[in-house]
Amino acid sequence: MKKIVLSLAALLVSAMVSASSFAATPGVDLAAIKAYAKKALAKCPDSILTVDPVAQQGPANFLVYEVNLKSTDENCSTRKYLLYSPLTQQVLIGTVFLLPQDARPVAARLEEQASGLLKERVTASVGAFPLPDGLRTVSLTRGTEYGPFSYHGYIDASERFMLVATRGNLRTDPGTTLKEALGVANAVHRGSAKGKTEIIELSDFECPTCGRAHKLVEPIIAKHLSTVDYKRLDLPLFEHHEWSVFAALGAHAIQKVAPSKYWDYVNFVFANQETIGKQSFDKTLQNFCEDHDIPWAKIQPLYRSNAERQAIMDQVSRAFDNGINSTPTYIVNGQIMGFGREGSFVIGEIKKAVGEK
Repeated sequence: MKKIVLSLAALLVSAMVSASSFAATPGVDLAAIKAYAKKALAKCPDSILTVDPVAQQGPANFLVYEVNLKSTDENCSTRKYLLYSPLTQQVLIGTVFLLPQDARPVAARLEEQASGLLKERVTASVGAFPLPDGLRTVSLTRGTEYGPFSYHGYIDASERFMLVATRGNLRTDPGTTLKEALGVANAVHRGSAKGKTEIIELSDFECPTCGRAHKLVEPIIAKHLSTVDYKRLDLPLFEHHEWSVFAALGAHAIQKVAPSKYWDYVNFVFANQETIGKQSFDKTLQNFCEDHDIPWAKIQPLYRSNAERQAIMDQVSRAFDNGINSTPTYIVNGQIMGFGREGSFVIGEIKKAVGEK
């Protein structure tokens, strides 16, 4: 899944029409734009961020900037486009690509482009009602063994460009926008809802790095429950991990039937990743429920529910739409942080946020 998303993100604009530089455009606050980009992108070790005007014409109604984030952690480095509207203050950060230029409806051109990239049939739909600056929403949907999965983006007012990007406003904290877009209200909560430190985890139960991260982060959270607002969202990378969706379904079911056992389940799965795959996950989940006095008869229909499965697929889609396609990812007080190879930087930032040295 990560590879597919990145294949879409690799299509940078190569056919923009030449135009003069707009660095001095009235009403453009470059310092504010850079500050927004810094908060919207991941926080990385030893990072250097540059935001440079692109002297070319891109999507209608937007000024285009190239954003480069360089870090000693190569996995954290990134290059994206930032689109800014001086009229509405709207900001998008992501990738821009040019659609085929012919007389067909835009949905047909989108389907051709996306189906060719993904090498399978993709259905495109375009929102009927325009957003600010003439943008319209786009959904690109394909079938999977778990149900429909959709990528989302935007078409500009000229219908020449598709934008795969996060969307916000220069005057609104991008951390706030991100949490709303991810559906953090659906996350499982632990600690104090009024805690001064908010930590959001997006993780995959089958991901080995998530298991290692859990062993490092869990003791910190447990020690600071009175001051930390800790939340967890499932992000199963289902095309890489065969039982990750089933583990997430189990978590959702337990949260509804026996919420006091949810964190016991999280600890159990991360601690037993190496042995879980040796039998069907159905049996693993049933055994856990029986061992923890959770009624399997109530868990089973939720675990097998198509609606619950689609809710998980939609959660993965929301994460991907917002540029989060690797696990684990932590969001600390609104700032995204990837875990990296060893996690030392993120662990240090979490300790700093909770007041540990």
